[in-house]
Formats: sequence, C-alpha cells, structure tokens
Amino acid sequence: MTISSTSIGIRTAKASFAVLAAFMLIGLGSPAARAQATGNIDLKPVEPKDIKDLVAQSKGKVVVLNFFATWCVPCHKEFPDIVKLQEKYKSQGLQVIEVSMNDVTEKDDMQKFLNETKPPFTVYLAANTEDQFYKDVDARWDTALPMTMIFDRDGKNVYFYKEARTYDQFEKDVTPLLAAK
Repeated sequence: MTISSTSIGIRTAKASFAVLAAFMLIGLGSPAARAQATGNIDLKPVEPKDIKDLVAQSKGKVVVLNFFATWCVPCHKEFPDIVKLQEKYKSQGLQVIEVSMNDVTEKDDMQKFLNETKPPFTVYLAANTEDQFYKDVDARWDTALPMTMIFDRDGKNVYFYKEARTYDQFEKDVTPLLAAK
C-alpha cells in the first residue's frame, strides 16, 4: 500500500492545526486558564476590604466565600467539593471566592496544591495571617479553618461556618438561594 504525498500533507496540516488551536486556546483563555495551563498560578494578595469588594461586585449571584490553607487537613477534604459545586452551579449564578490563609512564604505549596486541584475559580492569598485580618473579615471568625460564608443574590450573609462542609451540605444551602431570583 502506498501513501500519497497528498494524504501525508493533509494529516500533517490537521496535526499542525490541532497544535495551533491548542496554543490559541491557552493564549486567548482566561488568565486563570492560562496560568493553570502553564502551571504558574499568580496568587493575588487581598485585604479584608478587597474581599468585601469582591463579594459586593458579585451582587446578583450566590457567593460561596471560603477560606482555607494547604496545611489544613479538613480544607483538603472540603476543597474538591467546592470545585464540584462551582462546576455544577456556575451557570445558575453561583460564584466561589476562595482565599488562601497560607503565609506568603508558602507560595510553592499553594502552587502545587492548585496545580493538582485545578479550581475553576480564582484563588486569592490573604495579604497577611495576623489575627486582625480574621477579625476584619468578620468579627465572628476566630482563625478556625476552613471558614465559609454564603451570601444570597442581594449580598446578604446568610450562612457562616467555622468548620468543613460536605458537598451535600453546600448544595442544601445554595440551591434555595439560587432558586430565589
């Protein structure tokens, strides 16, 4: 069986097009997608005021604001459930805002964790881990991790948890909020 130079050329062109398309998707995708594709995730430091602004900017959506750290064992169990929740309910108006309470010196640990978990949302880094940071986010917070606040579409804090939640618990909280338009 002989293969014509035309069929080789077509296969080469198809392969080249596929590679080019992949590079274009990486280049034109969101900053988070580009960062994940390159394995280099930029963790933007945030102050409590910035976090409150992020929640306010998400008005009209149900917001799950979660604080975690890579060294927190319950956080590791909870994080995949938050990823799954965002993937399932994003189209219905769910917005996850994730803030790492890792120290800035632990960026390598964060990088590794985010490369492994590939969250479909932006992860921010707390500007500092001093006690005042926790209090400035919410006076009820005593540094326990994970900590989650869930806001309705009007930006009202409806739920406050200082322990890990399961996917089913998250779903039970967010689905009625998503249904309320």
